[in-house]
Amino acid sequence: MLHLVQSNKMESLAAYLIGWLGESKSSLDDIFSPDVVLVQSPGMAQWLKIEIAQALGISANIDFPLPSSYIWQLYKGHVNDLPEQSAFTKDNMTWKLMSILPEMSDRTEFASIAQYLDDQQPLKLYQLCQKIADIYDQYLVYRPEWILAWEQGENNVADTDVSAQPWQPILWRALVEYAKELDESPYHRANLHTRLMAELEDTKSSKDELKPLFVFGLSAMPVQQLEIFSALAKSRDVIIFWFNPSAHYWGDIVDNKQVLQAKLQSLLAQASEDAQSGLSGMDDYLLVGNPLLASWGKQGRDYQDMILGLEVELHDAFIEQEPESLLEHMQHEVLALTHRGAIEPLPAQELLTNGEEYPKIPLAEDDMTLQVHACHSAVRELEVLHDQLLHLFADHPELHPGDVIVMMPDVASYAPIIDGVFGGTDKALHIPYAISDRNAQQESPLLNSFIQLMSLHQSRIGLSDVLALCEVPAVQRKFDITPEEFDLLSVWLADAGVRWGWDGQDKTRWALPNEPQNTWLFGLQRLLAGYAMGGESMFDDAHEPIAPYEHIEGQHVVALGKFYLFSRELGNALAFCQSAASLHAKIKGALSLIEQLYLPDDDDQTYVLQLRQSLEQMTVHEHQFSGEIVHDVFLAELEQSLSSKGVGQRFLAGYVNFCTLMPMRSVPFKVVCLLGLNDGDYPRQVVPVGFDLMRIGKGRRGDRSRRLDDRYLFLEAILSARKRLYLSFQGFSAKDNSPRSPSILLSELLEYTQQTFCLAGDESLETKTCADNLAKHIYHEHALQPFNPVYFATKRDAHEEEPLPSAMASFQTPWLALAQQLTDGSVHSDKEVDFCPAPLFSLPELAQVTEVELDELLIFFSNPAKAFFSQRWQTRLTRVYDVQSDDEPFELDALSRYVLNERFVTTQQQDWTTRLRAEGKLPTGNIADISLQPIRKQSRALIDALVALIGGPLDEVPPTRAEVNFELSYLLDISPVPASELNANTNSSTQNSVSATSTQRIQITGWVDNLYGGNLVLWRPGKVKGNNVLQLWLTWLALCANGSVAKHQRAYYIGVEDKEPFSIGAVDKDEAKTQLAIFIRYWRLGQLQVLHFYPKTAYEWLSVGDEAKALMKAKNAFYGSYFAKGEGEEPHIRRVCPDLNQHFCAFSEVSHALFDPLFDALGEAS
Repeated sequence: MLHLVQSNKMESLAAYLIGWLGESKSSLDDIFSPDVVLVQSPGMAQWLKIEIAQALGISANIDFPLPSSYIWQLYKGHVNDLPEQSAFTKDNMTWKLMSILPEMSDRTEFASIAQYLDDQQPLKLYQLCQKIADIYDQYLVYRPEWILAWEQGENNVADTDVSAQPWQPILWRALVEYAKELDESPYHRANLHTRLMAELEDTKSSKDELKPLFVFGLSAMPVQQLEIFSALAKSRDVIIFWFNPSAHYWGDIVDNKQVLQAKLQSLLAQASEDAQSGLSGMDDYLLVGNPLLASWGKQGRDYQDMILGLEVELHDAFIEQEPESLLEHMQHEVLALTHRGAIEPLPAQELLTNGEEYPKIPLAEDDMTLQVHACHSAVRELEVLHDQLLHLFADHPELHPGDVIVMMPDVASYAPIIDGVFGGTDKALHIPYAISDRNAQQESPLLNSFIQLMSLHQSRIGLSDVLALCEVPAVQRKFDITPEEFDLLSVWLADAGVRWGWDGQDKTRWALPNEPQNTWLFGLQRLLAGYAMGGESMFDDAHEPIAPYEHIEGQHVVALGKFYLFSRELGNALAFCQSAASLHAKIKGALSLIEQLYLPDDDDQTYVLQLRQSLEQMTVHEHQFSGEIVHDVFLAELEQSLSSKGVGQRFLAGYVNFCTLMPMRSVPFKVVCLLGLNDGDYPRQVVPVGFDLMRIGKGRRGDRSRRLDDRYLFLEAILSARKRLYLSFQGFSAKDNSPRSPSILLSELLEYTQQTFCLAGDESLETKTCADNLAKHIYHEHALQPFNPVYFATKRDAHEEEPLPSAMASFQTPWLALAQQLTDGSVHSDKEVDFCPAPLFSLPELAQVTEVELDELLIFFSNPAKAFFSQRWQTRLTRVYDVQSDDEPFELDALSRYVLNERFVTTQQQDWTTRLRAEGKLPTGNIADISLQPIRKQSRALIDALVALIGGPLDEVPPTRAEVNFELSYLLDISPVPASELNANTNSSTQNSVSATSTQRIQITGWVDNLYGGNLVLWRPGKVKGNNVLQLWLTWLALCANGSVAKHQRAYYIGVEDKEPFSIGAVDKDEAKTQLAIFIRYWRLGQLQVLHFYPKTAYEWLSVGDEAKALMKAKNAFYGSYFAKGEGEEPHIRRVCPDLNQHFCAFSEVSHALFDPLFDALGEAS
């Protein structure tokens, strides 16, 4: 007997199932025979196991197969010699079609196919065969009579025009014949279904001989499957448990759009008697019923009609309870098939007002059972969700993470953000979570890297691509490359000139000349030659000379050897990817590459096993397609196989479960959250195949549609929520804050709530005001940033003295300080927060420093912000564009010109063009000589200036060096640190002994180079800037304070773009120490907190007498211009001082203190 158990609650259906299972288990006659419960997803199976175990004490000896798997086993039980897998699966049909389709494309019926395949691209053939196989697979399930008719030689079928695609029946018959030639089973789901139905009709078994078959939670199924269950019901009990939204028959309700279309057709055909009576004779109640069910329930409506069209015994298990909240009222209205309590469609007057006969349903002010959140991005969606869940758990202690499910159209696109938001919080705010529905490749870096490896022939083999492969832990384990060695190798390869391309020949793939410069072979030869030969001589390659890389020495050579082994295997992988071979050879080669390139650990073993299984499963196609395949086809098949292998599909108890919105996932949760409900993203769009005859012909009940699936899934999700329904979409652009539309389903829901509900007390208000108030209660617009002050604002209750947190309040305390500064006006919204405004540690610790190197002072004052990060936190910031480049040099940038200029001055070389090209530093072709001409001219001018100053060529007049070592007294006059900020390890007696101003002593030591005849001569292949002047001044003061300078001696700084050298005369020893004391004082202050001193900007500002011009030069120096970057663009300075105006007073004080004595010494007034 066929039974239908229907309920609006999954829990009720589960209770009925448990009752039947309990009766089945109570009999000892067949205790070892498993019960069979057909489900549509592993998630539903797991939920049922938990429910059964809670009710019966144990869930055991119960199988939960998918319907298709169970039916295939039925076929095997009634048909002898049926294989484990049909010869007419999509994969099997794809490879057989690849064999036969090219041979048939010259037939007239195949003209459109021949035109598409005219360019002879194997990948296009594979992709087309995949589409055709998918269409045939749909026919086997939803149009089996077409397939059977075609096999009988009939081309035309009843409800579609086959002449639009005349090749389809011909190709199907050829496919069947080819399967026979391969000695494969001729059975497929169409003829198997016919045979099974015939045998089931003849079955004489008593119902008592077979256990009941349970079908649980399927909201749709093909007619073919339903017929099988109906036939099975003649020999056993088949119980279908259906999640029915409504307790009333709703098989003939339609939405408002369909009603209007019908009325329009009726008006256009008023002369017809049928039209006159057709619509008016229908019960209006049956036209619409509940608007949500009418709009979203077509799939369920068809399913209901299909089941009720069979001989079935009904069991109603509907649960009707008095609704209290908005969510419960909404679910109850669907159950009762009403709208605002009305069983007939509400007239326009009722809908456009708060209602007289059927008034809007009032809601309590604290009813938050439905929430809609509009955010700017997926990141903000998850940040807001995290805070809202924390609110929920705080307000409702009975809820826990396992009561929450979060669904979205594609969980894979959200997965990295989920890990970042939910996995990056501190322990106090941590919410346990799990992510389901990702395939193996999305889960595993190893599998992802293997696909990248298999795609080498499609890539330029750029430096970043190969380093990404080498960075995979399993690869580093295989070649024993440590993280430190990897960092070193990254620097070597970039310095050696590696950019892209395996070798010169590889570049020809991109229609470029066979030029080895900047390829992997070029760079590896440089590295190996550097180890073997050193860096001086040139290595003569067969193509052209190569300059050995000179920085490889000592134990670091081992790292080069490891990378060489890796590169050798990488070359083998590239050759494999570029070759065509049989499918057998491709599978064997891929398995070999896994062995040669990866050493998986325990965590990787599961994924490696899945990869091996995917490759080994492809062997079944070897006899179906015997020719050679290009690597693109092999890669596409491998990716297809891996994408079908999912991991982590089961829901984890005790965790917030993130998963994809999938059909028949109506597992009840207390809190249901739907994210990504954006216009265009949901319902999901599927581009139809142009040659699908089902699309051309008339649709049937039971046909699947992604759009209708998603609409019904949205309805099921709403009905599955027990306590809270949380909906989120990206309602604003993160770029310009322009509004974005939500999904049409979300818009319909919001419109429905405004027509149906109102806040308690708003019943007498105007309709628009009432609707607006409800919208404000349900709909929440969020700010772009999580530190917006609105998330940290408070509100006061009339009866409470203490402020209460807002419902929108954030739990993220790290953002609190920033929000407070934005609130009190200490930071404007368009500026960053003051970086480290207070000292980091106490004054006594600072006073313990008694010696400093001169080089340390020089480094510090060249960029105090950078020194602060480096000394205090051992941190170095980089620019966004400071990454390894995958492009060969097309021109010499400013830094390259500077370095080459410096090399031209210090190093003698006969042919710089040949040398630099051999190092990979120059563009190819004649551009190299053109690029070097201005550099040669500048370096010649700089050499001439140096020769004139020091009295001879650099290689004939060697410089001398002098030691500095002296003690210095200085005043440490820094504002006292509050006692609460003093170091906890400092005793009170020490604290009391430290005053705000105290005399300290320090020893300055170091060496000064570049002395020529007692004169200090520094130079740079560019214009002398403020940091260079400061370096010269500080070094010169140290020499003078040390007593190493005679009165006639001077300090010089020569710049290639300056007419005259910058020079300073001798400074009195005591005066030099006085000036150095100022430097030491600010150096000490800069160790406590950021010193806002920017030497390039300070020098430009103070070196000009006119105030307006001085400010303009300072602005250009700090912020930059179109022609040059500003000092403020350096990452550390940008972090601490994005706007110089914020810190101009501090900057002015330090700049005057350090530069004014220099200008006084030069005799210049600033």
